[in-house]
Amino acid sequence: MRRFLIVFGLWTIVAILFAGQLAMDSSYSRSRVTKRDVLVLAFTGWYAWALLYPLVAWLARRFRTNARGLAVHAGLSIAITIAKIAIVGMALRGAGMTPQSISLLVNVPVNLAAYWLIVGVTWAIEANLRSTRLEASLTAARLDLLRTQIQPHFLFNTLHGIAELMHEDVDAADRMVMRLSELLRATLETGGKQEVSLRDELSLLERYIDIQRMRLGERLRFSTDVDPRALDRAVPMLLLQPLVENSVRHAIADRRDGGRIDIRAREENDRLVIDVEDDGPGISETPANGIGLTNVRDRLQHLYGSAQTLRLTRAANGGTIVHIEVPLRNHGSDSRADR
Repeated sequence: MRRFLIVFGLWTIVAILFAGQLAMDSSYSRSRVTKRDVLVLAFTGWYAWALLYPLVAWLARRFRTNARGLAVHAGLSIAITIAKIAIVGMALRGAGMTPQSISLLVNVPVNLAAYWLIVGVTWAIEANLRSTRLEASLTAARLDLLRTQIQPHFLFNTLHGIAELMHEDVDAADRMVMRLSELLRATLETGGKQEVSLRDELSLLERYIDIQRMRLGERLRFSTDVDPRALDRAVPMLLLQPLVENSVRHAIADRRDGGRIDIRAREENDRLVIDVEDDGPGISETPANGIGLTNVRDRLQHLYGSAQTLRLTRAANGGTIVHIEVPLRNHGSDSRADR
């Protein structure tokens, strides 16, 4: 309905402009054409093209922008223009319009231009739609590639941790394998979606933290402070795990006393704001271009474009804060990721 109203409005504007032109022409030529006749002629002539628009648009999609298509449209433009002028002329004569007035509509160049305008607009719209679909397809492919990149990276690092633990505590390593199995199963159950709810993302993260606790014990201190309203908001899947993994590797694993990781999430206006903070050595010693952080940055860019923010800042305790902002929407709402 909205599209119909837009098309109707555009043809109405053209008809009004044409009516003004007819009024000026009749005034200069001193022809006896009343203002009523001018309006009838203009609106009848251009509303006829409005009625023909679906047919011409279909023909434009049927015969594309190649040599054959241009040749076909050259013939069709002449045939449809002549038929349109003849039919509208007959209708106006039947309504009592004078031949002198009707002759003002017999403007072949203007009517040919109307046909080619419809064809050109249709081709432009189709080209834009194809470009949009291609861009969406490429974006989805890039996101799939990034998603499949982060999973082997995480798996490799976890298996490396299990291998280290095997030399110290076989039972703990066995439990770690079981937790890893649960985590991978939960990951696969998402069905390849690019986004999950923050609630599900935190659940996945808890499984990862359980694995790391088996390796690091009390050296790993972890807490979350999440606004309950934010739990159903959409976030990229495996958004938090690579960031927490960076903190584990660079802020905790190499320190005798370990350290802490805090995750905060809240809503601010129309944004979901997430902070991942650690009390490690600080941003100067944290790699800003590692696989995990680069992957997260790329996925945010592909999913949200300029509507997202990711930046690293120094925390008050000397550690690092990864600050993320994404558009606020419920998981399951329409998004580029699931198209």
